[in-house]
Amino acid sequence: MTKVLIIDDEVNLRETIAEMLSYVGYHICLAQDGIQGLQKVIEFEPDIIICDVMMPELDGYGFMERHKSSSHAHIPVILLTAKVEQKDEEYGLSLGVKAYIRKPFTFKDLQEQIAQHLPK
Repeated sequence: MTKVLIIDDEVNLRETIAEMLSYVGYHICLAQDGIQGLQKVIEFEPDIIICDVMMPELDGYGFMERHKSSSHAHIPVILLTAKVEQKDEEYGLSLGVKAYIRKPFTFKDLQEQIAQHLPK
């Protein structure tokens, strides 16, 4: 079963994504910020990570900076964000994220990105 880690400080969005992904057969783990997310990566060893950009403690960019130099750097990350500027997306991609999804997004878009970037 594919394991997905969702890192987002917005409780409703985090739980909605988790519920929808569980429904289609993914095993879900949740974290409320980048610090907790880094810990969950070690404990849960997900196949893919969905991470919000704007969070307290450690944001999505900070999470990526630490993640890409960790022993779990092979796990793909999809960033979710309300930021719409091209430079924000370019920065995320420069950190090694696989996809950059702008809010609001459709569940279909998210599902397609997950399927596309899951390790084969």
